[in-house]
Amino acid sequence: MKEIDINACTRPVQVDHRISLPYYYRIADNLLRQANIYREEKNIIDLYIILVRYSSLLCETIPSHRDYGTFKSREKSLFRKKLLDVISELETLKPVVQQKVDTHNKAVKHQRETSVSLSSSAYTSTVSTPQNYQAYVGNIHGSSTKQFGTSNQVVPLDQFQRLSINLPYPKEETLSRHSILGPNGLRGNWTGPVTNIRVQYPSNAGLTQNEVSGLLSESYKQEEFKTDSLPQHPPGKSNYDLESVLSLDDGRWSSSPTAILQELETANHLNIRQPSPPPVRAEVQQVSSSIPPERVADPRPGPALSDSGRYQDLHVPVKLMECFLRVAEANTSKNLETCGILGGYLKNRIFYVSTLIIPKQKATSDSCTATNEEEIFEVQDKNSLFTLGWIHTHPTQTCFLSSIDLHNHYSYQVMLPEAIAIVMAPTDTERKHGIFHLTDPSGMSVMHDCQETGFHPHEEPLDGNPIYEHCSHVFMNPNVKFELIDLRNL
Repeated sequence: MKEIDINACTRPVQVDHRISLPYYYRIADNLLRQANIYREEKNIIDLYIILVRYSSLLCETIPSHRDYGTFKSREKSLFRKKLLDVISELETLKPVVQQKVDTHNKAVKHQRETSVSLSSSAYTSTVSTPQNYQAYVGNIHGSSTKQFGTSNQVVPLDQFQRLSINLPYPKEETLSRHSILGPNGLRGNWTGPVTNIRVQYPSNAGLTQNEVSGLLSESYKQEEFKTDSLPQHPPGKSNYDLESVLSLDDGRWSSSPTAILQELETANHLNIRQPSPPPVRAEVQQVSSSIPPERVADPRPGPALSDSGRYQDLHVPVKLMECFLRVAEANTSKNLETCGILGGYLKNRIFYVSTLIIPKQKATSDSCTATNEEEIFEVQDKNSLFTLGWIHTHPTQTCFLSSIDLHNHYSYQVMLPEAIAIVMAPTDTERKHGIFHLTDPSGMSVMHDCQETGFHPHEEPLDGNPIYEHCSHVFMNPNVKFELIDLRNL
């Protein structure tokens, strides 16, 4: 539990004239959508923070844009009316929020002080010396007695020995029954999983796509992710092994994963109900430092140092990255990058990636740009999706964000601070994927001030922090379902 700093959560967004004015108004609309969700969930503090961000965007950022004077007056008047309603609600919420924040911060401070006090007391009691040290440790010259505490009772040590000797030793049968190694213990041979028994995890209705309002239009190509509906590997060896990217198989199984799955589906199995596996925090590792400096701002992304409490958690479906690699396989074999957009919803202060959108795009061996942005926005609006980030491949390069990638991701993080950039690098020998974001305010400020294009180096942030880092707020969730929408052939 951490203290809440309203001012830190509501820093004004610096205007960037390279970002179009309609994009800023789209950010404003997304903030109102977040506010509506928090209002329905009675989350007063987050509601207040989002409304302050909205008012700052409308009052400070947007009017500073160079195109503001030529923008449609009708749009301005519409947002101005919304702004008046927001300011009125802020005035109503302010005293309630201030009281809640003060109460919360006092509780956090008290808890911290109590924790420090208990730690100090524990340390003091640990290093303190008993009054009768000689009696406490016994006679160092061979006495068979030991005194406990401050009591005068001296208990012979042989009494403890008799108590231990009189306890019956457990039978080997009893030990083997409770051993995780099975009835044969260390002498037995390890056997693989029994295929006629299946562990069935219950579905979690709170994490499915049903929570997302609206259905996809029939004019769009849509499908729920299924492995057999995606491009399959061509026979023979390809330029990379997809199974080695995300597979949990280490080569010790007697049958292939596909054969095991088929056997599970066809056999008469015993269903065992167990709780759903929990989300797992996304893996954080350092990446290779052997990256050409002209292609990247910081070849070594920083560890997840940003306080995770600053960002709301974001859950990514476990199968999404594997799905994307299969979709991108044709381009990858031609040494062309592929990109996708991550759409999702917000519930109980957690963002869930529920849609993978493959837009029309232009690609080279080291860059990929989505085209027809309005088509992407249309899909997102019809399905009430937030833009939660993007994903792209590095067909032959290592896992990192190039300078072009950093500039691309900058616009995503301007719209939503929690937005992420996933890099899939199937040929990287150190790590096959990474989940990154720009440091804030360090990396965001560098991207705001940089006017260069193409591959180029960046100045290090003045505070010494990296420009981008591994995400600390991302969790891989096996219970979240997602849809694949491929717009390339429409």
